Amino acid sequence: MKTLVVVAAGAADRPVAELGGRTPLESAATPHLDRLAREGRVGHVTPVPEGFRPEEGAFALALFGLDPREHADLGGALDAAALDLPLGSLDQAFRISLVTADRETIHDPTAGHISREESALLLGALADACQDEDLAFVPGPAGRGVLLWRGARDLRVATLPPTEVVGRSLKAALPRGTGIGRLLAVIDRSREVFEPHEVNELRRDLGENPATLLWPWGPGVAHALPAFRERVGMSAAFVGVNPTMLGTARLLGLTTRPVEGATGLPDSNLRAKIDAALALLEAHDLVVLHVDGLAAASHARDFVAKVETLERLDGYVLGTALRHLERVPGSRLLFVAGEAVSVESGRHLPDPVPFVLYESGVRWPGRADFTEVGARAGGLEVARADQLLDFVLHL
Repeated sequence: MKTLVVVAAGAADRPVAELGGRTPLESAATPHLDRLAREGRVGHVTPVPEGFRPEEGAFALALFGLDPREHADLGGALDAAALDLPLGSLDQAFRISLVTADRETIHDPTAGHISREESALLLGALADACQDEDLAFVPGPAGRGVLLWRGARDLRVATLPPTEVVGRSLKAALPRGTGIGRLLAVIDRSREVFEPHEVNELRRDLGENPATLLWPWGPGVAHALPAFRERVGMSAAFVGVNPTMLGTARLLGLTTRPVEGATGLPDSNLRAKIDAALALLEAHDLVVLHVDGLAAASHARDFVAKVETLERLDGYVLGTALRHLERVPGSRLLFVAGEAVSVESGRHLPDPVPFVLYESGVRWPGRADFTEVGARAGGLEVARADQLLDFVLHL
């Protein structure tokens, strides 16, 4: 049996005033997704356990069938794996975001989705200014990256993702813990280094948000994860650029494949991503395709981009997948609306998210369309996200 899992991070939302009190899922024209709802089994799942943040890796682990409560200390170690950054047994890895901020708060948690090349220049300048051999700054996609702090495994640091700080007190949200003076010093130094840097001068000239501050969050340490194939008995592959998801897939031993034009943003090359996923499905039992553009649109608080990205996802990804899987009897397609992200606030939501399971050649009594309310009102309920994959594979 072949199974394709499509995860649309940030697809689920709450009603938006600018959309007439409808959610983006309710507003977008998604004929293929609605077909899945009519012919498949619709349900909802709680993405992470209470007390966990989906953006810090809990949902990534749960999606592959692992209980995040048993691996709560991984954090930035997942992102380090995505960036091929060796993490020693005595090290600690922090996710880092380059953000647009003043002295009071963060205004843009992605600094206009600053490019990896620009991030590399800024982080290189910061490393030169810090002159600390225990700290390594590694750029990632769309303003993300990793700060490797060597010898800091035993430090216990509490942090907040930058999306949670937007519009709130920056001082109150700074990392807290013992022995973190060097980390706070790095944050202060980043402001001094980034503000006048030529990268930001050019971004201002172009009307783009400058990256004025380094924000560390989601600390984690390395430890082994059980190999997916040995645990589940299936070969699996992953397509996507989100560092936390990609790192999780690599640590679990999944085949991963880079895709030309895949950015993790609303302009990502969705056609190339689904083509890569379907090619991998020829040689694997399970393929997970992760799409991050909807979350990016939500963090940017751009409801127009969110609706348009949903419609592109429906046409390029789900339409193509359906046409392919119809030729493979017994194959399955699971669409999960990922973690809910509010396009009004830009923050992650604790809400259950809808999913739909479609099987080629089988017609279940589904629902008229695919929405958050419809999935909760009459669909299946999977109480824990780490049980969803088992439900799909052994239905």
